[in-house]
Amino acid sequence: MMSMYRLYQRIQRYQHDLQRIPWLSLVGYGLWIVLNGMLVSLFFPAAWRGALVRVLFTLPLILFVAKDLVCFRVHMMRVLTAFHAEVKWSQKLYALVPPGFLAYLRLERAMWCGVYLWLMRRGKPNTDLGERVHYLEKGAYETMTYIVMIVLFFEIPFDVLITSVIAKSPSQTSKLHWVFGLLSVYSFVWLMGDRWHVLGSRYHRLTATHLILTIGPRADGMIPLEAIANCERLHESRREWCRKQGYSLYATRQITPFDAPNVVLTLHHGSDVQLSLLQSVSGGDGPIFLYVDRPDLLITALHVKKSGALAGRCHA
Repeated sequence: MMSMYRLYQRIQRYQHDLQRIPWLSLVGYGLWIVLNGMLVSLFFPAAWRGALVRVLFTLPLILFVAKDLVCFRVHMMRVLTAFHAEVKWSQKLYALVPPGFLAYLRLERAMWCGVYLWLMRRGKPNTDLGERVHYLEKGAYETMTYIVMIVLFFEIPFDVLITSVIAKSPSQTSKLHWVFGLLSVYSFVWLMGDRWHVLGSRYHRLTATHLILTIGPRADGMIPLEAIANCERLHESRREWCRKQGYSLYATRQITPFDAPNVVLTLHHGSDVQLSLLQSVSGGDGPIFLYVDRPDLLITALHVKKSGALAGRCHA
């Protein structure tokens, strides 16, 4: 009986974790499985290759079906709530679509808009509200952007080589050239669109009442200072910190341009801080991991702001 109970607890934990995995991440896992599996299949005998490819395309479908089954009850509750609410029919129809898919479409639109505005040489307007909390001056975001651009450039001859190995006919060669070319263009669009948005944001802002987080379309939101219980330096990985503090990794949120987080914000229990991550709004009171250029200055500024707000309420 004890072993059955432990198995039930483990299944419940897996269901909870699968519910919290974003659809965009799940699609990324599926593409990773397919692409790496297809590269490995090149070293298998030709007789085995067809069966291996079928298995590779089946594994991501299994992930998607499992995600659908786990989220079915939540999805039905959302649909019923929307259809009984006094809202527009367009919003009721949106409830039929998984929120992660709508978030992906919004993120896709933001990236293409970013590329268009970059080509038009238009800058992104900034506001001087509050103190600036920079995250690009010492970070590796711009360096990694240039590295990815170089990799995309050198990927072209590599794609030509791969095409010559796996293509069986001239028509397949032409199709693969089109596929690899479109993938390169698509990657370039996301790279430059994200760069336009992130370089336009450049910093978070700290006001007397809120910590305003902005990293282009990837992250956006306001954290009330009264909801922050503690702000501390992070000297270990996010996973290791969660393991020591007893948090589930999926109960946390991470907001960084590229670098590993170096600050963790612990929220008061029961506070529901809404943040937009990859155009998908999520709430909760779990820890929030940030990367900033000068973490000690942020910790000190938050302490001063919270102390000033507390003193003001006591004086009132």
